[in-house]
Amino acid sequence: MKKVLVWGLGLSGTWAVELLKAKGYEVYAGDDARGDSFMEYLPFVDTIVLSPGIPPRHPLWIKAQSMGIEVIGELELAWRFFKGKAIAITGTNGKSTTTRLSYLMLREYYANVEEGANAGIPLSQIVLRNPSCIAVLEVSSFQGKTLKTFKPHIGAFLNFSENHLDWHSSLEDYLESKRNIFSRQGEEDFLLLNALDEKVRETQNKAKSFYLLQEASHGYIKDEKAYFLGEELFDVEKLKIRGRHNYENALFASAIARLMDVPLDIIQEVLYNFKGLPYRLEYLGSFKGRKVYNDSKSTTVHSLKIALESFDKEKIILIAGGRDKGGDFESIRDLVKEKTKACLLIGEAKEKIAKAWSGCEVYTFSSLELALSKAFEISESGDVILFSPACASFDMFRDYKERGERFKELVFSLASLL
Repeated sequence: MKKVLVWGLGLSGTWAVELLKAKGYEVYAGDDARGDSFMEYLPFVDTIVLSPGIPPRHPLWIKAQSMGIEVIGELELAWRFFKGKAIAITGTNGKSTTTRLSYLMLREYYANVEEGANAGIPLSQIVLRNPSCIAVLEVSSFQGKTLKTFKPHIGAFLNFSENHLDWHSSLEDYLESKRNIFSRQGEEDFLLLNALDEKVRETQNKAKSFYLLQEASHGYIKDEKAYFLGEELFDVEKLKIRGRHNYENALFASAIARLMDVPLDIIQEVLYNFKGLPYRLEYLGSFKGRKVYNDSKSTTVHSLKIALESFDKEKIILIAGGRDKGGDFESIRDLVKEKTKACLLIGEAKEKIAKAWSGCEVYTFSSLELALSKAFEISESGDVILFSPACASFDMFRDYKERGERFKELVFSLASLL
């Protein structure tokens, strides 16, 4: 690999360029957003590093394959210069929380731990400043698709459900991109798998595999206690994070930590003090008895399902909608009807969702502000106002973070008028 083209100059692309320059490579770079053309570079580059946002149908990817040019992502590039030990966590849902918990646990025991990849800091940046660390990496299917030599010491595949069909050519391609993250693990490595999810459970490689979440498996939750390899890890009732899915995330993170020899007291201290990540069922407070949760990170039907199932007896005023990612909203209609008092829909997908949820009390709005205003109007003390879009944010916001921040601002602004 002598001459490299980096295409897509967001965070990962920018750091890929910096890493390649530091290693003495001849680097070219461009971005569709700038109106750049890639054709002039193709005759002489050996490798192309693509932004994870660039799908396989992109003309550059197609042209490169037809010319026999290697196509990789930033994570694969950085791995080729990384000298430390990696922990890779993936899944349709929960990977950010599990990654953060794993990182916090390991950080308390080891002196040289970094958190990154899809979690925010590109591995290229980590390699430049700390190439021999323990790297706890959240890995997306986009990143998994282009991995060729990546080999984590510990892997965790949390769950799998339909998602990203606007990027992947098929559900099978999405699944195989996830499995590819772990496909080069050897007998000295470990892989944690969700035993209740058939597609996850059937992931094959040479690593020593542990199956979680099914009673009598290697790790499970029973009677509000979590266990791994026969050891009681934590008490669910002492956790600050809410919902069965978060208890499962905590179990995966704790199992990772134990496989890395982190003492039990450190694991419990981290778990019992962890309040969750922003925009992931984030509790904003109680306003005249209305409990408000910000779940802006919810971009799939499955993540909305998890959010709804996290509440037992409370009636929910649900705010959802955005840009459709091909989700099957009809599949959760009965759950929505059971759990919600009203559904307030926004964004490009609002009419599709309204049709899918026939029989539920549904309203549509042109803005998030109008929907939240209606939520405060029709809710009562004891109700939950839940913002869990089940859609991408790009029709109205830059990303889920901007969407979540806007929701938070509106909550505190409108709540003052109650």
